[in-house]
Amino acid sequence: MELNKYQVEAVNHFNGPCLVTSVPGSGKTRVLVERVIRLIDRGIDPENILCLTFTNKAANEMKLRVCDRLQLQGIDSYIGTFHALCVNLLRQYGEEIGFSSNFNILDDKDQKDLILQTGRMKGYEIDRVKAAVIASAVNYDRDQMEDFDYISDTLDSFELTDVAETYLEVIRQRNLIDFSGLIYNTIKMIEDNEKIKEEIQEKFKYILVDETQDTNVSQYYLVNLLGEKLNNIMLIGDADQSIFKFRGARYQNIQSFLDQHSDCKMVSLSKNYRSTPQIVKVADKLIKNNKSHIDIVFETDNRNGEKVKCVCHEDQVREASWIARRIERLIYEGGWEPSDMAILYRMNKMSEPVEQALSIKGIKYEVIGSRNFYDRKEVKDCLCMLKFLVNKYDGIAFHRLCGLLKGVGDVTIGKIENRSHTENIDIVEACREMANERISVSVKQSCQKICDIYDKNFDLSNPARCIDSLVNDFNYTDHLEKKFDKNLLNRKENMQQLIDSAGLFAGQENGAEKYLQQISLMSASDKDIEDNKVTLMSLHASKGLEFPIVFIIGVEHNILPHSMALEEDRYANLEEERRLFYVGITRAEKLLHVTWCKNRLKYGRNGMTKYPTYHSRFLKECGLIEK
Repeated sequence: MELNKYQVEAVNHFNGPCLVTSVPGSGKTRVLVERVIRLIDRGIDPENILCLTFTNKAANEMKLRVCDRLQLQGIDSYIGTFHALCVNLLRQYGEEIGFSSNFNILDDKDQKDLILQTGRMKGYEIDRVKAAVIASAVNYDRDQMEDFDYISDTLDSFELTDVAETYLEVIRQRNLIDFSGLIYNTIKMIEDNEKIKEEIQEKFKYILVDETQDTNVSQYYLVNLLGEKLNNIMLIGDADQSIFKFRGARYQNIQSFLDQHSDCKMVSLSKNYRSTPQIVKVADKLIKNNKSHIDIVFETDNRNGEKVKCVCHEDQVREASWIARRIERLIYEGGWEPSDMAILYRMNKMSEPVEQALSIKGIKYEVIGSRNFYDRKEVKDCLCMLKFLVNKYDGIAFHRLCGLLKGVGDVTIGKIENRSHTENIDIVEACREMANERISVSVKQSCQKICDIYDKNFDLSNPARCIDSLVNDFNYTDHLEKKFDKNLLNRKENMQQLIDSAGLFAGQENGAEKYLQQISLMSASDKDIEDNKVTLMSLHASKGLEFPIVFIIGVEHNILPHSMALEEDRYANLEEERRLFYVGITRAEKLLHVTWCKNRLKYGRNGMTKYPTYHSRFLKECGLIEK
């Protein structure tokens, strides 16, 4: 398929700032790919091209498409996520600001665990709720590029502020970085070192950013910092698909870019190649109710399809039963495959009655966003063994390892952590000192075991062999056999699968670090959809995907828009909820079914009770309900 005139205009743009606004299904990924190719055809060194997106899946797809078009095995252009870019830059230049290249990355759970440890180390009683509040304040502070005084203004006690500030010291001392710290520290590193700044700006001469409406303050700041020398920045985005405000995303960054660059070229991709005219009409009518909507023609040349179905049900059980029957007919009478269909909902808990109904019909399904491979106990345990090997200051990994040792509880862990912190030695060395003191036999043996295991010489270029050796050294299989009677075989198979995946990095320089980095940067949206199963997922998780047939369920008042979203900043959040519904509608290619219930069944003191509900205002706005 040839590029349309607007796509041609975008891919042929060469120098200077450019903003490409796009409707859903308008081929923006193709525009990104073609622009990279055109730049290379013009003689631009691939190393000078930076292309940023939000998921590893999207980045890998772009890489494959560029390589396929250029008939190359690989490409030197950087095509990847913001966080992966910052990891690479910090590994390369981080020593300038005190980070060794073997730093470990903390995920959200690791961050809260370390905050809890910091609270214990300071002698405070910090529970998980308080740890979450501290994590939120720290992350918001750095995402928004605020002065650190913001933390003390947000946290309502000296105790919480003290833990937050100590946490920031601890992660630096232990050579750890959390997700918000990746971008924040990269920005500070570039701003504070003119030589690094000049070298990076010289390297990335052409910058392309996908899904600009999803960037937060620090990500947008980083883009402008990297591109300020030449201003060859192209942003592609759709303000109407901005649905991640709770993560700090600002669709207003699109307008800020126009305000900053008076010479910015604007291109609008208004033609939808995905959906039928009936689906496009419903989506367009809905989103025009948003005052933040940029007036852009939303059109398609696709053939007419069926009318969008809006169906009311008595309650969520009957709604689920209808959906299962409808899917059964589509499969056995319509010739569709289960993998052609997706069921979308506002809250994850809404999947349960649908799962029941599909199971009764024998229809296979996959819930996206549920517990994945890397969340399983045996996988997390093995990864912590490797993480601690790579970074012996990693208290989060150490704390988990102590669950495999006798006699090492929170009190002992706190003493070892304190020793490591105050004497500025790694945790293995702190264990060695502890083992030489008069302590209980079990603690002494456990401390000695840590030293014996981690004093060995490991080949970090082969993470698979490292994990296999560590599993044996910890007698981990025996630990599983004593702890779990059921699913032991599955757990062993999961461990082997982990070792197999690590084997792909064997022989690479710093293979263990690269392997851990890849896992740390995986996101829920990168989870593969299994073959030939109906997909169940939240509306948020559906962003960027498309399916021939889509069901959007529970489109009711207080669900979509969600009641909690409207409690604060009602106007702004109502518009975001409307955008969320818009995203769901525009996932559909051929058939769209929207359902709502007159009642919700809830279990209470008196058993199951019906609570009356009514349809969402959005159904009237988009023309699916007239009265």
